[in-house]
Amino acid sequence: MDLSVTLLRLCRGRVYLLVFFPLLLVAGSGPLAAQARPAHAAEGRESCPDEQRLDKGERGLDIKGLMRQHRIPGISIAVIHDFRLVCVKGYGVTAKDGSTPVTPTTLFLAGSISKPVAAVGALYLVQQGKLNLEDDVNSQLKSWKVPDSEHTRRSKVTLGLLLSHTGGFTGGDFFPGYGVDKPLPSLRQILDGVPPATNAPIRVGFEPGTQWQYSGDGYLVIQQLVTEVSGQRFPEFMRTTVFQELGMNDTTYEEPLPAERTASAAAGTLMDGGAVPGGWHVNPEMAAGGLWSTPSDLAKLAIELALSAQGKANHVLTQTIAREMITPHWKDGVVNILGTKQDPDQMGLGFFVGTRKGRFGHIGGNVGYQATMVMFSDTGDGVVVMTNSDVGLAVGNVLLDRIAEVYGWDYVAPPPP
Repeated sequence: MDLSVTLLRLCRGRVYLLVFFPLLLVAGSGPLAAQARPAHAAEGRESCPDEQRLDKGERGLDIKGLMRQHRIPGISIAVIHDFRLVCVKGYGVTAKDGSTPVTPTTLFLAGSISKPVAAVGALYLVQQGKLNLEDDVNSQLKSWKVPDSEHTRRSKVTLGLLLSHTGGFTGGDFFPGYGVDKPLPSLRQILDGVPPATNAPIRVGFEPGTQWQYSGDGYLVIQQLVTEVSGQRFPEFMRTTVFQELGMNDTTYEEPLPAERTASAAAGTLMDGGAVPGGWHVNPEMAAGGLWSTPSDLAKLAIELALSAQGKANHVLTQTIAREMITPHWKDGVVNILGTKQDPDQMGLGFFVGTRKGRFGHIGGNVGYQATMVMFSDTGDGVVVMTNSDVGLAVGNVLLDRIAEVYGWDYVAPPPP
């Protein structure tokens, strides 16, 4: 499969034309402190200390009209400058034809941004000595193992290869999830492609370590590995190990979304502008695409990793492991989703990375949602944009580029692949 098609399906699973229009950030007001453990605005209120700086480019733009034109109900953003959250804001509403405004605490499905977040948990187990990047994962998988095949005779599947999408798996570029009224498969059923799972069995398709192939399937093997080694349910392990440590209180891998959180969740919107039946799909493929979060929470993680790589935070990962995560591990054949002509994407351990300014990030899409996340670890600048629309990046990338212009990043994101 062509790699550009693969990552396009990562965003949505369909081909569409993205039309870009000038767009700039509308700033809110109020104080917001963000140190190594940044906090979002209290009680979901908008906060934008940099309102004056951003406001200069806003004049004359019809942001509501642009969202209406693209049929995007809601957008939420978090802007990072000098390792601090300097603006968190919601635009629009949480559902098609709805009236509930998007706030900084509105939950969105993060799509494939789930993968690098899951990678943080796996790397925590590495630094605890419970996992090794170079070991055959079958040595610690118990209730399910990667089936042996001609492709694994010479090279085995390792955690390091899985994290960098070079582990030999070829499937799972996009998981559509399951309707809220449909039976859900277990992870074991998904791994073996057994009903009610709708995917093919997850199997190695080429010799591990010989090429790059974006694969959500590999991250489901990581989910199984982390669950077995930690002895905890995957959502609980990630909550106690990562989210709780960083104050990411509006983030969860729980699928289905717990009832107490549904009132805070934005409902998905299809490409044609229609609502996703039931509000959203359930994604039991948690590590690959089942994360619910907010831009503020994901920005906390980005800041933490950037500071940890400099030895200035390290609440979850050590400096050595954080650096390893956002260092290029594979170059050939990596599709470009956030890179530039001068600094194309390479693959880190979970993140797409560049060599200029320590860039790392990811994009993601579920049925009815799109998101993007980019961080420059050397300068402390970054942004997270989340939307409840199949075509949200049509506006989200322009928003990202305008923020980059305002802050002088010398960066323009490529069109989604």
